[in-house]
Amino acid sequence: MRGLLILAAVALLLVGGLVVFVAIDSGMEPVAAPVEPEPAAPPVKRGSRPVPHYPPMARRPQLPDRAREEKIATAGADASEQQILELGKEFHDKWYEDRRRLGEERHRQMEKLWFGGRRPRGSAKSIARLEELLREFPDTNRAGCAAYELGQHYMRLRNLPLNKRREKAEHYWRLVGERYRDTICEFNEPAAAMSQLALVNWVYRYTDPARARRLLEDIIKNDQGQTDHLGQPLPDLARRMLEVIK
Repeated sequence: MRGLLILAAVALLLVGGLVVFVAIDSGMEPVAAPVEPEPAAPPVKRGSRPVPHYPPMARRPQLPDRAREEKIATAGADASEQQILELGKEFHDKWYEDRRRLGEERHRQMEKLWFGGRRPRGSAKSIARLEELLREFPDTNRAGCAAYELGQHYMRLRNLPLNKRREKAEHYWRLVGERYRDTICEFNEPAAAMSQLALVNWVYRYTDPARARRLLEDIIKNDQGQTDHLGQPLPDLARRMLEVIK
């Protein structure tokens, strides 16, 4: 009957996944039924998760050119052993062999000429310092580095005509191959192979393409495992250059 007080009517409604009890005509707000919390995940025992497999890195990332130059310049003529090691283990051994044979004072003089002559490339003062190094310290590992850099300097010496620049650069890069084949410069850079690549890139690809191809084929055959200062395999560089020259 309408006059009778409806004490309660219970309706079960599903609202958002919860069971809700509503009191009809009671003026009460809906009250959510208590929800049981989800049981906690059991603790993971050490070693029970699968270990993801990551492929090994083929090569340790190398420093970009700017960072490389800064690291070399920071070492300077009075570098610590740790600084020399950071420039490459093979280079470290050659550096200390030069110092053992020359003595510390003479070795320091040689290194000052080197650091005074490396940069800027194309500078007459830089060229003079490296040519002095070659005259004064011809039987050192560092002399091979100086000869390689002299080729780079002469290619950028703008007050010489192009044919003269190529002639001077060729002289020094060929000198590295003839006299300093075992030279290792910073970051374990092999001066002889780098000089061959420079000869191809700056000289022979324009003046003697057949000779350029022979030099590149020689690098591909004989310089496996050698890299430039950025860690790029020299045979790969030679193959790319060979494709351009063909």
